[in-house]
Amino acid sequence: MKRRITSVACLWAIAALSVSCSAASSATGALPASPASPATGSSSTTASPPGNATAVFTVSGANPVSPNGSQDTHAATPNAECDSARFSADEAIGNEVAAGFSVSSFPAAVALLTHFLKGEGTEIDYRPGSSISREALASGAFLTVNEKVQGEIAVRLKAGDTRVRLAAAQLPTVAFESTTSDLYWAFRGTQGLTVTGKGSRENGRYVGTLTYVIRDSYGFPADDTLAGFGPPMRYLQTVCGAPQHAGGAHWFPDTITVTVPFNRTA
Repeated sequence: MKRRITSVACLWAIAALSVSCSAASSATGALPASPASPATGSSSTTASPPGNATAVFTVSGANPVSPNGSQDTHAATPNAECDSARFSADEAIGNEVAAGFSVSSFPAAVALLTHFLKGEGTEIDYRPGSSISREALASGAFLTVNEKVQGEIAVRLKAGDTRVRLAAAQLPTVAFESTTSDLYWAFRGTQGLTVTGKGSRENGRYVGTLTYVIRDSYGFPADDTLAGFGPPMRYLQTVCGAPQHAGGAHWFPDTITVTVPFNRTA
């Protein structure tokens, strides 16, 4: 949920429906958390042979999630006391918002917000082939990032690298900006990106597969107003945050994994 820049967004407007912004708990199966190892710089090995000969190549790289306000816990407000009446009222707002997402057919947003409110803090990962992964794969935001990354890889392959390691600066984060999508209410701007892949040179082309892990921290930073919805959620996350307070909310890591073909002229 990173730094959510919202319009009249955050479905507080959809709150007309029971609005909200975000939801919890994974859908079609979760992948085990795979820590991103920062990639800085690059390495290469033997140059690809010319002509139609086949040469295997690999791709890796990570732009890891940096510490940020979405990850704040009770420690961010050490001297504040959780007011039971406000806690109950804010929790009711969160549940109402989740209901609004459900009415709007945003299942990932419902899942993530619900998981946040439960306060378990465990990671949620959406696998390739899940509904939200397919939505990400078709989004203009992801397609733009994929085109840029594939371009970087192609340049390195043509230079003779067969083990391409991309630096963090070569892996832009994905910002889902369509307010009519589940991606927007569940993730919006994301905070990290990992890529792995492999392939070969065949008939004058580099062909293979790339797997992206779009990484995020689901939580509410101090400046996340969300037209009135953000502050109540932050109160639950920090002042009444779990595990210091029973029933309190907690931020958590979340990811979407997407697999795409790689096919570039050699």
